[in-house]
Amino acid sequence: MGITFNQVDAQFWKKKKKKEGNVQGFVLEEAQTPEERKKAMERQLTSPVRKMLNRFNLSVEKSYGYFSYQNPLEGVSVIRNPRNDLLYIVPIGEESTAQPSVAYSNWFNRFTEVDISRIDDDSQIVRTDTASFVYNNSGRYNPLTLRLSYSIKKLDKGHFERTGEKRYLDDDMLRIGGGIGWGAHKFRHPSSEQDVDPLLRRYQLPETKISTTKMFASVTYNFYSLGDFSMLADVYGGVWKIKQSQINSDNINYEPFFNVGLMFQTTFSKYFKGYIRPSFEMRSYTLANDVLSTQHKYSIFSIDLGLLFKYPVYPRNKYKADMVQMEHVFNGKMYRGRPFYKKQNPRYGQRGVNRKAKGWSFPIIKDKKSKKGSEKGGGNGN
Repeated sequence: MGITFNQVDAQFWKKKKKKEGNVQGFVLEEAQTPEERKKAMERQLTSPVRKMLNRFNLSVEKSYGYFSYQNPLEGVSVIRNPRNDLLYIVPIGEESTAQPSVAYSNWFNRFTEVDISRIDDDSQIVRTDTASFVYNNSGRYNPLTLRLSYSIKKLDKGHFERTGEKRYLDDDMLRIGGGIGWGAHKFRHPSSEQDVDPLLRRYQLPETKISTTKMFASVTYNFYSLGDFSMLADVYGGVWKIKQSQINSDNINYEPFFNVGLMFQTTFSKYFKGYIRPSFEMRSYTLANDVLSTQHKYSIFSIDLGLLFKYPVYPRNKYKADMVQMEHVFNGKMYRGRPFYKKQNPRYGQRGVNRKAKGWSFPIIKDKKSKKGSEKGGGNGN
């Protein structure tokens, strides 16, 4: 009996200590607000990595453009020898000497010196300090551009005024990013022309196609939206260069370029957009050495066709039996029901019926008085 009472007593004290321990370890939790519960539910249903990646945009642009080229000559004298049809330039003042110290026949992509024993008396000479002497040309420029940008969303002002809760729309208010582009300037004419002196005629280009690369930073502002249509002001600028094998990099100095465009954008889905972007771009470079320098200017007008991709916040459901097309919850996760290039929230929530529906016919019962047929709702049959 003593052994039995001791066992019962030990079990009583164990239960009492367990209860006391539970009472001491019990902590009251504060009630969550509706906004906190909503955010907690969003964290449970969506991946934070996907939400972060969705803020970035990948744009691919193909441009079709036209450029005008100008080569204004300053501080030099342009000379053509009629005997050997040689066109060259010398520093101003050298044209009056019997033999110039330096003369160059190529000032487009690298200075090419020519040996002039003397300037012939019948040579045609124009000093650029007495006349505006500019060689002109034109051509095509069709670059390919890749751009990565970060989106700042538009605030739903109506919802914020009604509830005080900050909720953001799917439309981008601002995009900040940068990119890289590749393209070639293809001159329409193999030689540049000027209007000052017909005897100097044309300057033969040593290269009629130059390959270029550009890197830039961009800012895009959405100033108008209506349904799936948006208008955005897009500005970017940066540095550019010509392929090293086509130019003397020791004598060239590139000026930064600037591009201004107006983007007309249509929305195919939250993750896929297309746009047309008319734009104007200015770029130039200077070829210079210790003796002289020549400037080369490009004004580019282009139409850019672009596609913009965003990383989807919600993945596609791999379970084939899930046929819901709207964004929906499945097994504790949020999914989208359609491809990224189609709208995610159509008014109907299911896919179209794949099987053919059975036909229904309605018998016609003739009225003896009016002798007219009337359709009555009826049964199944043919």
